[in-house]
Amino acid sequence: MNLSDEILSVLKGGKNLLAFSYGSDSTALFYALLGEGIEFDLAMINYKMRAQSDEEELLARALAREFDKKIFVKIAPKFTSDFQHKARAFRYEFFAKICAEFGYTNLLVAHHLNDRFEWFLRQFARGAGVVELLGMKELEKRANFTLVRPFLNTPKAEILAFLEEKKIKFFIDESNENEKYERNFIRKHFATPFLEEFSAGVKKSFAYLEKDTRNLCDDEVAEFMGILVCAKNESIIAKAVKQKGVVLSAKQRKELAKGDCVLSNKVGVAFMNDKALIFEYEKCQKIPKKFKENYRKARIPKLLRAYLYNHSIDEKELVAWVCADCA
Repeated sequence: MNLSDEILSVLKGGKNLLAFSYGSDSTALFYALLGEGIEFDLAMINYKMRAQSDEEELLARALAREFDKKIFVKIAPKFTSDFQHKARAFRYEFFAKICAEFGYTNLLVAHHLNDRFEWFLRQFARGAGVVELLGMKELEKRANFTLVRPFLNTPKAEILAFLEEKKIKFFIDESNENEKYERNFIRKHFATPFLEEFSAGVKKSFAYLEKDTRNLCDDEVAEFMGILVCAKNESIIAKAVKQKGVVLSAKQRKELAKGDCVLSNKVGVAFMNDKALIFEYEKCQKIPKKFKENYRKARIPKLLRAYLYNHSIDEKELVAWVCADCA
């Protein structure tokens, strides 16, 4: 399981945290990193959803001790509805907190080619633009870390072959077979059978699509003093909001269509000069009259004013920067 030179360069230059579950994918990535001599620690969520959940946690702790790795474990609450969406938000919030508190610059996840193609099909079925269709990238900048997907162009079959060849133990999550979840249905009936025949072509197609997207689409997300700035485009806004730790739901997309809003009580989105501004939503007790008047004259969106005041950001500099070409 060789990792690309670009990925290795990023990992060797940073402090790495591996999102670990003891499933096939994260276990293979664990041993691939060991083989490359990459230093890393582990973070794990115990959802307490299956009989073997506690056994997975105990063995993960033992594995960490065996290879002298730190491991951070958190018990998830019981989610009564929309499990996959809430579970994902919960684990990434935990991972982001660990990265911020202990200085990890890279968060490694074991998404592979099958996951990527599955995502493509799910978005395609819902109706999506090219930025959302591609979705996953090997390197994806988040607020406090870089999300790294070393296996993104590796087929699942190759991962399983590696584990079998090395006789490496891993756990099987039987919930991945439950077709009540859309992703499992698409994986079983469409993504996996297709990739069994055409994985090489799919891999090449993603590479071409990424190149074409860079040439044709202004999907860049720039940053000004903690504020992400991008084109007023739903797909690109979704990409920027994701950097701040929120994955848009269908309901939140409808909120965006109405104008300025706060998502998940943590991320503000405001529109200004045909640009979208994405920032950590904040409040303040009272903005002095002088500042309020300056913000009004500069046409700063009301939702953004507390953030500017709290961080002593000059509204004129922001306006000049947003109006300039951010490319």
